[in-house]
Amino acid sequence: MKGKDFKPLQEEKDGGTPGGQGDSWGRNFASELWGEVRGGAEHFQSTKGQLPQGRIRQFFYGVALPFHIARVTLASPAARATYVKVTALQTAFLLAIAAGWAFNQFERQESDPKPAISEAARKKAEARIEQRAKELEAALKARKGQGTAKGDAADVPKAFAALLEEAVNAGKSGSLPPDEAAAAAEEAAEEAEDAAEDARQTPQEAQTPPSSERATADDEAIPSPETDAEAEEEDSPGDSLSALIRAEVQKALQDVPEAKARGPRVQKEPQKKGFNIDMPTVRDGIFFLGSWEFWALFFGSLSVVQWIVVALSRDYHTVISREASLATGVPPEDPEITPRVRINVPWMRAKLQRRWRAFLLFVMGVPGLLLLCIPLCWIPHVFTLLSSLWGFWWLLVFTAAKSDRAWLAPVTRPPWFVRVWSALPMLHGWPLRNYVARLDHRAESVAAPIAAVERQPWVFAGLAFTRFVGSIPPFRCFTRPFMSVASAHLIGLDPVQPPALKSGESPPPHDAGD
Repeated sequence: MKGKDFKPLQEEKDGGTPGGQGDSWGRNFASELWGEVRGGAEHFQSTKGQLPQGRIRQFFYGVALPFHIARVTLASPAARATYVKVTALQTAFLLAIAAGWAFNQFERQESDPKPAISEAARKKAEARIEQRAKELEAALKARKGQGTAKGDAADVPKAFAALLEEAVNAGKSGSLPPDEAAAAAEEAAEEAEDAAEDARQTPQEAQTPPSSERATADDEAIPSPETDAEAEEEDSPGDSLSALIRAEVQKALQDVPEAKARGPRVQKEPQKKGFNIDMPTVRDGIFFLGSWEFWALFFGSLSVVQWIVVALSRDYHTVISREASLATGVPPEDPEITPRVRINVPWMRAKLQRRWRAFLLFVMGVPGLLLLCIPLCWIPHVFTLLSSLWGFWWLLVFTAAKSDRAWLAPVTRPPWFVRVWSALPMLHGWPLRNYVARLDHRAESVAAPIAAVERQPWVFAGLAFTRFVGSIPPFRCFTRPFMSVASAHLIGLDPVQPPALKSGESPPPHDAGD
């Protein structure tokens, strides 16, 4: 009886308050979402020959499909040995280039006698310390009875504290090294004291009568105890002031080298206006990430090198793709060849043609995106969002096009963007009608892959996401052999199957490049 009553009491305890209901709903939602993600990712190894149900499951099925194909393919020792050898050599070549570049930059920084500190930050810190030194000088003049603010001796401790704080901040922020910050503060204090002393002596010399110059000289030649005491009293504060401020700055910054020894902190340096290629640097215990222009240039250059490496060793990827097709039951699209390192000029020409065609298809849609931004102008960065979605759509299409079977897929209707454009009456004017006709004509060359993607958009979206992430150097060397096989696998699950090729027949030419 106790167990029978326990469950309703527990449910009442969880759902009796709004907070309990919210927590329970959140846990249920997270559990259901994780179940969808896991169900899609594990679908290949549990059910073959059909797509999972639900958009989330289909998306993650496409994300995980290349990894399932790789797992099945690499179960063969021969295929695994070839894959490890090829990818290891390709990755080693890329990492060697990146290491050579990093070593070259390190040697350049080591040859520079000055630490890698931004000149703008250094100048600003020195200017602030100089300004605080002027304030200290004015306070010292006021204490000695000079200047415009006579009798304002209380400003000396404030000016001293301001100069000390400015030097400490410059050392901690990395604008100046700790030793330079302490030296700059000491020098500023000495200059302020010297200027105040000169200002005190100048009026006294001007007020001395000419007739008594000889007597004054004789009096100065004979020192008296009172004069020595006054001179020692006046000189002592200046000497102790500079030494004191240096000691205080060094004491405040003594933890900075220890922070360096513990490891650098990561910080993003303020972005300058214009195009700046700022490299990552370690400055006074802080690791500055550098500018986004630098990382874009770095990964762009590395991607070009990666493309060259893949182009030279493409035959080995072709062999691995064929083995993956045979291991997963997909009809192989590549002939059996003996791999070798070579420059495949026809393949490179077809690859460049494919890239150019994708660029033209993207550019053709930009006027439509600009027109669509007019009613959506209240959304921030709407053009960036729409252009990113438009570019990702074409990534889906050309991901499906990596399989030759995608170019044979039946085309039953125009592309979705032509249908949407034609369904809006306000866009039926002659200029817009002519524009959509030209866009439709441009898309005719890839009509078959577009139709295949429209029938299975979510699985191809997941596969395109994996392809996009896998294109980052050096991941492309590992993922590329399985992308065409994954695309062929999804085309095989298309509800509208392309016609089967006869024995020895090849698909029509499409300049796919892969």
